[in-house]
Parts: sequence; C-alpha cells; structure tokens
Amino acid sequence: MQNQVSARKKQRRTDRGFWLWMLPVIAAYGLFKYWPMIYSFVLSFANWNFVTDLSWVGLANYANMFTKTMFSKGIVNTFRYIVWLFPFFVILPLIFSVMLLNVRNRHMQSIYKALFFIPNILALSIVCMVWLWIFSTSYGLLNNIRSMLDLKPIKWLTNKQTAFYCVVAVCGWKYLGMNMILFLAGMMNISKDCIEASHIDGANGWQCFWRIKMPLLAPTTVYVVITSVIFAAERAFTAISVLTSGGPSYTTTNLSYVIYEFSFKYYNIGTASAIASFTSVFFLIITLVMMRTMGGFGYHEE
Repeated sequence: MQNQVSARKKQRRTDRGFWLWMLPVIAAYGLFKYWPMIYSFVLSFANWNFVTDLSWVGLANYANMFTKTMFSKGIVNTFRYIVWLFPFFVILPLIFSVMLLNVRNRHMQSIYKALFFIPNILALSIVCMVWLWIFSTSYGLLNNIRSMLDLKPIKWLTNKQTAFYCVVAVCGWKYLGMNMILFLAGMMNISKDCIEASHIDGANGWQCFWRIKMPLLAPTTVYVVITSVIFAAERAFTAISVLTSGGPSYTTTNLSYVIYEFSFKYYNIGTASAIASFTSVFFLIITLVMMRTMGGFGYHEE
C-alpha cells in the first residue's frame, strides 16, 4: 500500500514537472498561434482599417465578401492551383520515386536524390527571383531560346494565358523533390517479405505496385495530398507575390493573396478577417473529408 502511495506521489511530481517545463512553450504557442486566429475571427464581425475605432457590423463582412470579384477569382484560382499542382506534387513524385528505387547503384541513387531535393532547400522567395530572370521579357532564358528559333518573345508573367502556368511551374519545380523523397521513404519502409510473397504468388510488377505498395503507401499519400491542397490555398502566396502580384486581372491570385490585398492594400481588415475565417473553416472541412475518405494517416488491416 505504501509503495502504491509513494508511486502516485512520484507520478504527480513528474506530471507537475512536465507541465512546468511545457508551460512556456504552450504559452508562446497560444500567444503567437491561437490568439491571432481567435482575434481574426473576432475582427471578422467588425469594420476597422488600423486607424479608426472598431465598429461592429455583425455578419455584413461575410455577406459582402461574396460580392467581391477578387474573392470569387481567388476561390476559382485556388482550386485551379490544386488541380494543376497535383501532377507536380503527387503523380510525378510517385513515378520518380519508383524509378529511383530501381537504381541499383547506391552512389548514383544518392546523387539523383540530392539533385531532386536541392530546390527544396532554397527559400521560395529566392527560387522566384531566379525564375523572374528566366521569365524576363528582355533578357530571360526562355525568350533568348525563342529568339534563336526566330520566335517572338512572350511576356510570360503579364500575359493572361501564361502567367498562371508560370506560377504553377515554379511551385511544382520547387516541391517535387520533397514529395519524391517522402514517397521514396514510404516505399523503403514497406516490408520486403510482402513484396517477395506477392512475387511468389505470381504477381507481376504492376500488380505488386498497385495491390501491395499503393495500399501500404496510403499514409504517405494522404499526407502529400493534404499538404498539396493546403499549399494551393496558403503557401503559394510567396510565389504569387514575387512573380505576378496576383495579376494580370486576378488570374494568378488565390485566397491567401486575396486576404493580403484586403488587409494591406485596401486596409479592409473586417473583410480580410472574414475571408480568412471562411478559408480556414472551408479547408478544414475539405481536409477532414479527405482524411475520412482516404483512410486517414494510418493503415489498418482488416
């Protein structure tokens, strides 16, 4: 009995020590992560421009945001980014990881992995600056190649037909290697016994990949797909800001850039907060639905 009591006291001291050490981290995380989210939600019911006093307008900001052309363009373009980045973020990384796994020379495999992963090391803003030179109308690499072929130069980033796809190409090139490494790690984690058993049962290469490897890659696939959707809604902001500033005529904007423009260009904090709250809830629902339909992050044998 005394041993049990002393064990409980020791456990309570351990718990108190744990929470004492964790308190600064929790406080900092709450202050810089959750408080801005809560305050942004509160501001979505107000009219404010950084200078004037707050005035409460209820749901007016949520009603008005659907009348804004920039907001509707942002929603459409966000889903366009999801669709067009899907091959760069999911399909091509999966194909390249399979090809890379079949490279028998380990030194060459390491070199290929490094070459694919190098763009991911660089900051997206730096990558965009390099691509600005490549897309330049007067001295860019692409137009220099076109001039060698006696073709007219193209204004890649100010042309409605090309600007969106330029942003997609830059983002896809940057993160393709990262997702390839994730898929490669997932496949290397698959037990060789499963693969050998499928070959013994007469499965060919395609059947082994589709019926054995793909189900076991489900956690990695779910993670990559969800982060790809989040990237299209949020993290593509840097590429859009540096390359096109949302233009021309909102053809490259997305929801995160729309929030930025309403906040720091038009100083309409209420509408920006309403769009931010809508975006957060909307993509939270999409993420939960995707996790539900794709089986979540875990693989369960039944």
